[in-house]
Amino acid sequence: MSYRKKHYPPKPERTEQAPPSVTEYKNPGVLKSLSTSRLTSGELPYQRPVVEKDVDALIRKWNLCALEPIVVSFRDGHFYVVDGQHRIAAMKKMNGGKDVMVNCIIHTGMIYEDEAALCHDLDQAKKAMTLGQSTHVDMESGKGVEALEIRRLVEEAGFMWALEKRSDKEYVISATRAVINSYRLLGGSAFSRMLALINRVWHGDPVSLSAAMLSGMALFIKTYEVEMNDHTFVKRLSVVAPDEIILRGKIDFSTNSVALRHARVIWDKYNSGRGGRKLPYRFVS
Repeated sequence: MSYRKKHYPPKPERTEQAPPSVTEYKNPGVLKSLSTSRLTSGELPYQRPVVEKDVDALIRKWNLCALEPIVVSFRDGHFYVVDGQHRIAAMKKMNGGKDVMVNCIIHTGMIYEDEAALCHDLDQAKKAMTLGQSTHVDMESGKGVEALEIRRLVEEAGFMWALEKRSDKEYVISATRAVINSYRLLGGSAFSRMLALINRVWHGDPVSLSAAMLSGMALFIKTYEVEMNDHTFVKRLSVVAPDEIILRGKIDFSTNSVALRHARVIWDKYNSGRGGRKLPYRFVS
């Protein structure tokens, strides 16, 4: 009797298959390793600027096991980075500024608007965007119909709506939430009226375009839309610096509503001139 072990052919590896009733999900992109020198980043409006402190923070907590592939769109012969700019910057910085090879999920067949929409969805999932950045990218994707209309009205009134970066320049509005809330409160026509009055009275003064002023103006116009006179408003408020309205609004401790505080000051200044019809107090606390 032989004690030699019998040799059997190896059994084929079993491939795990999902039951017919289970839906299988796959990323439609193709995984491929690319040099960062081939990736286009920071040139398109939906691509947020790389913030150096965020890059440094990423390096400090660097974990290769948590490193996800860079999301890329291949379009018109270019590899556009949709998500992963800070990761790319961190890897290059750790490599002495030189390009590195990175894993990418490459999508094809996308147009610019698709890329912007995907960028928006990915950042929303990570909750990494500010409201201004989210609104900006939403407009770039073509989905932000309301934001696009707001921007159109803002520009028609002679202003620029800066969403990506705060600015203290004249005729530039950096407040995002206050602008959106004002538009929703007033509607398009009254919103345009508000911006026109601000322009005529304060001529693009950055203080007049602050969130507090916009909120106060919106509430004032909403409350007295029918009763107020635009000529009277311009005449009486033109002699009042927006800084004074802001200061008086700040020292009003009778309410926590920023809009109500500043609307009250505007109402008081409107009624302070001689002659003309005074506006009764109609604000609801």
